[in-house]
Amino acid sequence: MKLESVSLWIKWIGRLAALLGVVALLVVADGFMDGADRAAKIFSGYPGMSQPISGKSSKRIKSIQQLSYTTSSKEITLRFAKAESSVWHNAWWGTLEIGRSVEPGDHTLSVRCEAEIPEKRITEYKISVYKDISTYESHLRSYIRRHLGVTPWWIFLGILPLFGLCFLVVYRLSGQKALLMAASGHTEIYRLKRSGEDWLLSFGLGSEHGVKQGDIVPIYAPDGTSVGTAKVQDVFPTHSVAIAHGWQKIKSDYEVRLRSAK
Repeated sequence: MKLESVSLWIKWIGRLAALLGVVALLVVADGFMDGADRAAKIFSGYPGMSQPISGKSSKRIKSIQQLSYTTSSKEITLRFAKAESSVWHNAWWGTLEIGRSVEPGDHTLSVRCEAEIPEKRITEYKISVYKDISTYESHLRSYIRRHLGVTPWWIFLGILPLFGLCFLVVYRLSGQKALLMAASGHTEIYRLKRSGEDWLLSFGLGSEHGVKQGDIVPIYAPDGTSVGTAKVQDVFPTHSVAIAHGWQKIKSDYEVRLRSAK
């Protein structure tokens, strides 16, 4: 593959990775919106629906026998599944079931935890019941759940392998690009920093490419414009370190060329 083709692939795959990153951030934001109501102890559903529910305690919960509940409707029930306590958290999990004959509207669920301190023993939940599934879905905060019917976090997990693949491909192509550039006698500056009033720069050409200590190497902008020179200080087999006057306008994506690039 020619240098121009490799550079083009790196450019477009890099843009794809950036786009995936933006999409991932939007999906994460949508996911937090999806969980906003539950964080505020607000649940919603429709007649006949069941969904997971959980709660926390500041004290150790020994068993689900320490848990009980009351609701504003007999058709709304809570089945406690398990309780778990550790150094990090004390929590319970269960299933919230909305009966098929529940009247649409706002209902309340009160969960009592005997393990909790008195002032925190009862936790109130709001249960919003809609008349049918379409009405319920139209009120979902999550755009993804509302229109695709899946949780945003599944979309996020699906994006991660694609993002990783893009990174891997760009990494391999960048190595190939560096080899092609080195074979033609030029390479990009991969590290640039200030050293007093001068620039200290590292580039991927070394003794294997004919670079010697004390050499004066020309520096070019990506468009081929000459921007100055640098003096080689340290030489290694595949890379070198040079110093350039600080008044020169040098950037990290500029190139060092031992001879004119074709």
